[in-house]
Amino acid sequence: MSNISELKSRLEAIKQTRQITGAMYLLSTSRMKKSIQNADFNITYLYKLRETMKDIIEKTKYNGLYNRFIEKQGEGVTLYIAITSDKGLCGSYNSDIVNKTVNLLKEREDSILLSIGSQGNQMFKNRGVTPDYNWSDVLSHPTLNMANEIAATLISLFRKHEVNEAYVVFTEYKNSSVQTPVCQRILPVLRRDFDDIKSDYKYTSFPIYEPSVDEVFDLMIPQYVAGFMYDVFMQSAASENSARMRAMQNATDNADEMIQNLSAKINAERQLAITNEILEISAATDISGAV
Repeated sequence: MSNISELKSRLEAIKQTRQITGAMYLLSTSRMKKSIQNADFNITYLYKLRETMKDIIEKTKYNGLYNRFIEKQGEGVTLYIAITSDKGLCGSYNSDIVNKTVNLLKEREDSILLSIGSQGNQMFKNRGVTPDYNWSDVLSHPTLNMANEIAATLISLFRKHEVNEAYVVFTEYKNSSVQTPVCQRILPVLRRDFDDIKSDYKYTSFPIYEPSVDEVFDLMIPQYVAGFMYDVFMQSAASENSARMRAMQNATDNADEMIQNLSAKINAERQLAITNEILEISAATDISGAV
């Protein structure tokens, strides 16, 4: 009976764990859908902003746009922004980003790291890499204010000529089953970055920018970087929750299998105990009859 009690205790623990993994699966599903919805809203805004920027850049030879943010400079180092989660239980989501970023850092010795996410911050330190800048609690509750804050830091580093190029390493969301770690350049903004934009602006004469085209463009760059970062946050959050969904689904499936196996063992132990009791009673009856 002691063996059955132990099996029942283990079975109850697994059932409770299954309830937790099931609840986390549903929560991750809800958060993933919300992140995708927010990303869709931001894409519309970001497209119109990029459309305006392309319109300005295309007329560079006429309006004399010579802006630091659209020209590669020889000063400064390369900045990598790695985006990981603040929580675990999401498979290889964080380790894939950290591994890709570490490999990129090895390729360029003159580089610095901006780490976003407490999981990544710790994993980088475990790999012997100390982030030069770090943020936490971003993907848990991604906001436009946080995107603006990080964008302001990045813009400041560019204006001070401390950074020459900036790349974002994040997990691109394609669908619920496909998330790919990618590295995308965020600054400088090159003309070829707008090849996918089809401008609808049509002029009979060239526009006049006040106070100047450079100042107008300077005002748009922070908005572009913040919009870019917010889009990355939403894709990363959707990918994180999608990865956690798969991890929790696998954990739930494993729990179901263990519950089934333990239930079968308990039934087998119970039947064995009943059989032994019957044999003992039968043996005792035979002895008493013989006497």
